[in-house]
Amino acid sequence: MFYYNNFLDEQVSYDILKELDQIKDWNNFHRNNSHMKEFYGDFELLNTIRIKLHSKKFINWLEKEIQIEGLVVDSHGVGEGVSLMESGDLLDPHIDFNWNDRIKMYRAVNLLVYLGNSQGGEFQIWDEEKKNVIFEKEPKHNSAVIFKHSENNSHGVKPVKSGNRFSIRQFYYKSENICSNAHQSLYWYNPNKKMKTNSNV
Repeated sequence: MFYYNNFLDEQVSYDILKELDQIKDWNNFHRNNSHMKEFYGDFELLNTIRIKLHSKKFINWLEKEIQIEGLVVDSHGVGEGVSLMESGDLLDPHIDFNWNDRIKMYRAVNLLVYLGNSQGGEFQIWDEEKKNVIFEKEPKHNSAVIFKHSENNSHGVKPVKSGNRFSIRQFYYKSENICSNAHQSLYWYNPNKKMKTNSNV
């Protein structure tokens, strides 16, 4: 698990917060004892940040930071978006979805960028026995958490005490399939000539 302060440019973080404060069409998310609001629409700065989080530069940094190679993003952002948690909202410990059927890949890494001023709403990760909290952070404005997907370690959010707790959700994926006949480009455009390929595989 990785925690960062001042994750975005400071002015950009406040500009995005202004955009988030303008959102009116939040969708209510209820799951057992959990509640928050979600937004999947478009805003200029939100889209700009998503482009940066999808960029080659950022993914290269993320792969080195978390020691996983071959990460990709879903350009449609299945399950991604922005969440809003207000006083009394919480998320019970849960395991995230592990398979994105649109791109046929496994979820590998989660990024949460927190914006807004709130009290409470600590993000928690639990041990495999679901008895002890092994990671806990109270989100501050312009902080971020990066963590690997786990089928064993659940995570959740303690009740928000006051204020607005916004989080931008970004997921990264990795294919677990192995190509049995990997090769570079094959330039056999004329079958009669049987031209050699430049592949060493």
